[in-house]
Amino acid sequence: MCLRWAVLGGLTAGLLLLPAATSTADIAHEKFARIETGKLPAGSRVDLSAAELNAWAADEARLYAPGAARNVRLQLTASGATGSLLIDFLKLRQAATHEDPGWIERNLFAGERQVTVTARFESGNRRARVDVERVEVSGVPIEGAALDFLIQNWLRPTFPDVKVNQWFELGFRMDRFTVAPGGVSVFIGD
Repeated sequence: MCLRWAVLGGLTAGLLLLPAATSTADIAHEKFARIETGKLPAGSRVDLSAAELNAWAADEARLYAPGAARNVRLQLTASGATGSLLIDFLKLRQAATHEDPGWIERNLFAGERQVTVTARFESGNRRARVDVERVEVSGVPIEGAALDFLIQNWLRPTFPDVKVNQWFELGFRMDRFTVAPGGVSVFIGD
């Protein structure tokens, strides 16, 4: 009996010395970091599972704008995704611009709203495109000209680095990526 306890105690002590288990978000952050080094060999492929992307997106929302976005969920499809989350637009804009909101913004945009965004992706030859097809805010769909107006007059001024409905360079030697229900694969070029 003493031998069993000694072995069990030794195993427990050994386990305590091991590094803590890596979270799913940490795995995704590590994969993005490897891509961002630009040092992966040509022809490399980095796969991010749907679970890793969901954990990463939730982590990014917490880091970027604490209290502005939560309950982030991504559902991947062939060449697209639908993301849903709770957003406080006022807090999100304050985090992005560091400006005090005006009266209209405070009264119209304060408080959380359920938001769902559906987008389609294309990529190739070191370029990519994200086309936002539909946005739904608190159950109200926004499409077509109204969506274009929202992108032009709220999204782009608030987040000038965001590239939506236009082609952009991928960077980090990425050649292309593919999106499927199970995850995203990133392919590294020369």
